[in-house]
Amino acid sequence: MDYSEDEYEDGIIIDTICAGCDLFKPVNDLSLCDDCFAKLERDLIRSRDWEYSATAFAVPEDQLEALRDRVIREHGAAYELIEDPNAPKKRKGKPKRSHSRNTQRKRAIAAKAIREYDTNAVLQSARAFLGEQDQEWVNFSRLSQHLYETFYKLKPKHLGPKNKKYKSLLKFIMDCHDDFEVRQDDDKKGLYWIRLM
Repeated sequence: MDYSEDEYEDGIIIDTICAGCDLFKPVNDLSLCDDCFAKLERDLIRSRDWEYSATAFAVPEDQLEALRDRVIREHGAAYELIEDPNAPKKRKGKPKRSHSRNTQRKRAIAAKAIREYDTNAVLQSARAFLGEQDQEWVNFSRLSQHLYETFYKLKPKHLGPKNKKYKSLLKFIMDCHDDFEVRQDDDKKGLYWIRLM
């Protein structure tokens, strides 16, 4: 890039932004203006990072603490540009609870759900639900929704005999031949109907 003479002064491009104060000023190789570089130097001395400070580089080791004391006396102990490494970490607050209707509905369902259940309780609830319906054949997804809302975190693999681990509620119900009859819809694949035997 070609810069005109008024844009270029002492090897520094004038129209650059300081990384410390976000102002258009001449900056050094750290992208800091003179004021922000001085603040950084003081912060490095406050934190005893002698090896990173250009000011502390020329000071003998036995006088480094005196240099730090002088910086704190003249400019204060508070860090000016970088974060205080000894400051306690800010705790993140708890995430705000959602107040949407859907979330409130889920919370209400979970609060009412039965937490202690067994296979017999699930089958009894399924029979009662199907017995209350107006039509003989009921969409299986309605029964499934009812059972998942009735029993807290219902897991089909915990139902039935101990030697069987059901991967879905449908497979568990299909194995209960004495209680239910399940059939697949003639037109829609994946849609199942259920009725009491």
